[in-house]
Amino acid sequence: MDRNSKEFWIIINLLNLVLVFIVTYFLVYMQTMNLILSDVRDHIDTTVKFLNGTYFIPHPLWHLGMYSLSKILAVDLSTGASIFTALMVTVYAVIIYKIAKNLDESKGNEAKWFLVTFVSMTIGPFFLMSFNPFIYLGQGSPTIWHNVTLFAVKPFALLSVFFTIKFFLSNRTNYFALAVLVTLLSIIAKPNYIIVFLPSLVVYMLLMKLFGKQQLKFAFIIIFLSVATLAYQFLNQFGDKGESKIIIDFLGVWSLYTPNVAISILMAIGLPLLITIFNYKSVKKNEYIKFTWLLIFFSLVLFACFAEEGYFYRHGNFSWSLMISMSLIYIFTIIEYFKQYYSMPGIVRYPLLAMILYQVYVGWYYLIGIFNGVGYGGRIDTFPLF
Repeated sequence: MDRNSKEFWIIINLLNLVLVFIVTYFLVYMQTMNLILSDVRDHIDTTVKFLNGTYFIPHPLWHLGMYSLSKILAVDLSTGASIFTALMVTVYAVIIYKIAKNLDESKGNEAKWFLVTFVSMTIGPFFLMSFNPFIYLGQGSPTIWHNVTLFAVKPFALLSVFFTIKFFLSNRTNYFALAVLVTLLSIIAKPNYIIVFLPSLVVYMLLMKLFGKQQLKFAFIIIFLSVATLAYQFLNQFGDKGESKIIIDFLGVWSLYTPNVAISILMAIGLPLLITIFNYKSVKKNEYIKFTWLLIFFSLVLFACFAEEGYFYRHGNFSWSLMISMSLIYIFTIIEYFKQYYSMPGIVRYPLLAMILYQVYVGWYYLIGIFNGVGYGGRIDTFPLF
């Protein structure tokens, strides 16, 4: 790539980050005004109660972050929540770009890394209106726009996978420390990620026979500190003083939102699954994808088997682990797709590209619909062009 082309794509990337910030800011601000269906207003209200000591928030990173920013900038909580969330999403976009750049052997390919970032930030699930007229409900989505704590945890979850694998591949102390730090921060952003990260970590180490002194030390520190933090959160959220209970209920919640759970799963993860299958030789060497598929597996088990009893039953809060894991598997397999683009035969490359473009279209249609006041669980009765 020549110098002029490189500078052009750098400018495009910077403009893209500005656009990401602006879109997210107005999206969240409209949510705080109750113009768009979401839980932002509830989170703002509970932040005040939390700081007054009258309400327990098990994962207060977003709440404390937006409150602190509001005080620093001397703005109201709605504006502070919008700015803080927009910053988190913009940082997430930068992280995706940097990871794509790091994992791509080719140099100076800003266009490719921009494309990976753009697709990863906006792609939706595979959607068939005749099967399920809801884009998000049932399938879930790699991109969610109505839950601010999900915005808060995604950057840490993505960095957690990246630095964890970097540590196992290099055994370097800096990756050890960074992986521990971002993984623990993810717990106070939203604990759904760590719930599936821990079993994935154990199984991955067993499968890869990672039993070195540093590796076992790494696992012990993360597991010990994570379990201690989760126990504290659990006892306050679900214990005797908590407001709900965890129950075993196989596919109970999931079946409320889809006519067929198995088909919805295939629609949700079909694209990364196909990219993995058709690039099996290269994926065998890609430890990021291997680890992230473990996250998907344990996320599916978690959502399929557990639910919250009572008022929160229909909320499907155990699905959040799957939503986080879906975003990660999409990122790493999309990076792999563009890395292997020219090595794939056309009969594989172009159908996968068509599938990616279709799901990006679904993702943008979903986002624009939300801006127009359609709820995140809104029914789709007409789907333009399809």
